[in-house]
Amino acid sequence: MMEVLRFLDFELRPALRSLTRQGRDASLGARAFDLLCFLIDHRSRVVGRAELIEAVWAGLAVGDNNLNVQVSTLRKLLGHGAIITVPNRGLRFGLEIEINPQDERHKVALPLPDRPSVAILLFLDLSDGSIFEWFADGVAEDITTELSRFRGLFVVARNSAFIYRGQAIDVRCVSRDLGVRYIVEGSVRPAGPKMRVTAQLIDAVTGAHVWAERFDRRLEDQGDVQDEVARAIVMAIAPQIDGAEDRRASRAPPNDPSADGLARHAWAISWPAGMTYDRALRDDAQQLAGAALDRDADCALAHCTLAMVQWWHAYHGTTACRKDTVASGLDSANRAIALNSGDHHAWRIKGLLHVMAGEPEASLLSLRRAHEINPNCAITLAWLGLYEAMNGDAAKGVHYAQSALRHSPLDPSRGSLLVALGFAQFAARDYYAAAATVADALQDSPRAAVPYVLAAICYVAVGQWGQARAAFDQLQDIAPALAKERLDGLWLATNEDYRRRAHLAFRIAAGLEDIAAAAGLH
Repeated sequence: MMEVLRFLDFELRPALRSLTRQGRDASLGARAFDLLCFLIDHRSRVVGRAELIEAVWAGLAVGDNNLNVQVSTLRKLLGHGAIITVPNRGLRFGLEIEINPQDERHKVALPLPDRPSVAILLFLDLSDGSIFEWFADGVAEDITTELSRFRGLFVVARNSAFIYRGQAIDVRCVSRDLGVRYIVEGSVRPAGPKMRVTAQLIDAVTGAHVWAERFDRRLEDQGDVQDEVARAIVMAIAPQIDGAEDRRASRAPPNDPSADGLARHAWAISWPAGMTYDRALRDDAQQLAGAALDRDADCALAHCTLAMVQWWHAYHGTTACRKDTVASGLDSANRAIALNSGDHHAWRIKGLLHVMAGEPEASLLSLRRAHEINPNCAITLAWLGLYEAMNGDAAKGVHYAQSALRHSPLDPSRGSLLVALGFAQFAARDYYAAAATVADALQDSPRAAVPYVLAAICYVAVGQWGQARAAFDQLQDIAPALAKERLDGLWLATNEDYRRRAHLAFRIAAGLEDIAAAAGLH
């Protein structure tokens, strides 16, 4: 069970490398974060400076000043008493800590699906200074993508599988938490001019090793390494899947491996970039993708990354002209698809951009195509469920959104998946279910803006006027521009019935319509 450690008004989630203060992200560099976690793990004793340097810098030749800088950073954030200096001995953590499980709902073991199931954990980066962490993440993500092409296989989404970063794991616990039989884990390590990748397949129910292999490839052949590892694992599992081998799509190697490396790095950055209103990470991803295209204009992943960046700019309003941004994003998505028509990410992003362009038919066609290519992608399921409910078959949309949560039961972005389900339930006029869903979403993401939009309209629909107004006020505090857009009638749907009901409920929550008007929702 993943832990939440509370001290002062902070919450630390080591598995997610997350430190928050009153629900807001507390900015902390990687070394300071590692130092904090190590001191907390060893809070029952004084830790010597040499031991701290070895733990945080992993054998690198650094001086005491490096440690002093990180200690100073922590004291500025947490207060001087958080890190106590014991003269001639070392340092210890000085705050009281309360430890709680993150979510009581996940104490009950999830049942195994009625088909072979697998979770691909993050690969370990064994390089000095963890400089290949992005590459290790990419190996695991490529394996997830390749295995997800098998319709006869249940694959847990990357976000839930990746929460175990940095933890010593018991595969039987992972099996119970995620509801899977098989676990894939491995590592990457540079060995001279080569990159060594190891991988193993474990029966997590019994703990037995099923398969293990090692791959040595030249560093510039990074794309080939990822492809070969994915292919080998697929071949290990394939005998358990009836006739599914021929459904795996082979991805052509990039023309320029260095361009591919830049694009993979940009793609890795673009995922967390979508979770924040700050555009800095999106700008970094865009710069890296542009550099990749300077080396290889036909790098499909770079085009796909640019499309994702433009979607998030349009979604969050971090752009001077939404129309131009959407057009640019669609151009990038179409280029990515022209180069790799089997990329479900590109099809999903294309569908989302069509949503922003007010083109529901094109949106659903693209989202359905993304789901057809990769039926195990939780993010695709959530978005498809939302827009299917709004513009297609509402019951089917709710089913898709519920499936997204089952495919990624421990997703760090669980709040977003819940919001998609809640909006789908609202579209299907299942208001009480939507209100229950948004309550869970607010618990998971108390400082995110979009859940409060959903909360405002759902609570009006079920007659909880005070909670509806409180949700609107909270939205005004977090994202006043978003509140204004919705009051102005900008909803990401063209379905007139949905738009009418959502807009009416939102105006009631804002106090701009009499509550008697809520009768029009039923």
